[in-house]
Amino acid sequence: MKFKGVLTFFAFLLVVSWIPETTQAQSQKKPTILIVYNATTPMEEKTVHRVDALFSSYGDTVVEPISKMTKQQVNEATTIIYIGMNEADISRQPREWIQKFPRQKLFIGYNANQFEAFRDLRIEGMGDFVQIDSKTLTTKIPFLKTTSNYKEVIKGKTLHRTYPILLKHNKDYYLSLNKWTDEFQLYLQPFIANKTTWYQPPKHRVWMIIDGIRPSTSPKQLKKLTDQLKRENVPYALAVSAVEYTANRKSINQLSEAKELRDLLQEEQAKGVAIIVNGYGLSYRQEDQKQHEFWDDKLNQPITALNSAQAKPFYSIEEFSSKEAFQEARKKNGQIEKQYTKQRIQEAVSALSRAKLYPIAFTIENGQASSYVYEEIAQHFSTYFGTLQYSDESSEFNGVQPLVTKPSYMYHLQVYSTNLTPITSNLESEPILIQQLKNLTTIQGSMAGIKINVQQKPEEIARTLSILNTFPQFEWLDLRKIKAKVQVTDLTIIQSDTGKLAVKQENRYIDLIKYKWEASPFEFSLWVLFGIVLLFVALFFLNVLRLRFTLKKRLFEERKPNG
Repeated sequence: MKFKGVLTFFAFLLVVSWIPETTQAQSQKKPTILIVYNATTPMEEKTVHRVDALFSSYGDTVVEPISKMTKQQVNEATTIIYIGMNEADISRQPREWIQKFPRQKLFIGYNANQFEAFRDLRIEGMGDFVQIDSKTLTTKIPFLKTTSNYKEVIKGKTLHRTYPILLKHNKDYYLSLNKWTDEFQLYLQPFIANKTTWYQPPKHRVWMIIDGIRPSTSPKQLKKLTDQLKRENVPYALAVSAVEYTANRKSINQLSEAKELRDLLQEEQAKGVAIIVNGYGLSYRQEDQKQHEFWDDKLNQPITALNSAQAKPFYSIEEFSSKEAFQEARKKNGQIEKQYTKQRIQEAVSALSRAKLYPIAFTIENGQASSYVYEEIAQHFSTYFGTLQYSDESSEFNGVQPLVTKPSYMYHLQVYSTNLTPITSNLESEPILIQQLKNLTTIQGSMAGIKINVQQKPEEIARTLSILNTFPQFEWLDLRKIKAKVQVTDLTIIQSDTGKLAVKQENRYIDLIKYKWEASPFEFSLWVLFGIVLLFVALFFLNVLRLRFTLKKRLFEERKPNG
């Protein structure tokens, strides 16, 4: 059976429980997809996050360790997905709940043979698929070697023999993959999207962000780029960092003080261009050429200190006596990450608002962050642009999605993935962009996203747009036409899908004083001293006037008749 044909069966298993049963109103309701799992380390959970990210494009995902799953969650689910990342005994009660679940179920990885549907399944080690049907993989896919008499729906090949990938028993399915890769998802998702009846994105859309904008950005360079896009009738958004280090790294530049650039950005905003927060702008390591605020590229670990000199190497679970001890230490460091992120977000939005710029979403320049950073971002923003990092332990495990997603592990942030690579001087960049667009056209209603750096050459931009124009399936999305909300202390920004921007702001003098002190402490100190001297001078003259008035009054009294 051809690969596309067998994958259709897999899509069918995911869709059957989602097909509406009665009215048209029911058909508009997204399903609830319950994902339960066994995993002992954050590294194992990265596959869970991938599955979550994929299916959150099609329904409301609820993700729980199987030990914490409740009967109510099972009753409210329309589909159950079980993921076993390691061998573990499943407790009787959750096992029975899943077995009695009347709708579609999908089992992935280990432990499926503890459920009645696949009790005859045997796992005999691990291997790597190098081929699916006649398609040779660019990256090997790890899988579990299984033997059984169940129907083999999809088969894969190692260097030596063939093994099943997807097994079917009645209306239940088992997937032997032990690692969920972007390449496998690329094969799988077109069938899910094309067969899904409850969610039909009407069009392919593409969006563009100009990033790398900071206080030292040349207004002429930015205007040259925006004029080029306007001539091509391409809508765009502007990703802005409010501050940056000066060339000598001894002080910082503020966007609010870069008058010409600030005025240009305000003009763009007034014309309906969306502003996006590109972090705060101060790189964690001052020697970095690229902005790193939430992930330390050098040590490949989360940022747990406000500057790199105070950072400690992040430890792994192997250094702890138990999983619980590791989780406690990770949680403690996670709270530092959240506090750090909260401070960055507050400072970034406040600095932009002082420049009368009101952002509608958040992005990270190098696209790397832990789940604790995502959690804090979700407290302040409804929308995020960029890549998704699936692991708290390594930035190597990241990816993109072809549809707008709201993953549970990202605290249901609305994520627009940056899944296109713009043309550069690299000769390989053109075929890469073409292939990325071809892949996206196989998925119904897919969303393509691209970031263009403000320093890119006009000819590179022109070639990128030329290639995009060869794919007429995609229509440009104006990011001022999406619903978005930003909430920080004393400032709320709400954008409607008509492009209307509502800003509610409370002025606090104490925040202004704090900003002035942090921006230029020496100048601020001089003004404070000047104010104190001026106050004493004013008090002195007031006292002189008081004494003169008192003296005149006394003299007047003494000159009265009979005084």
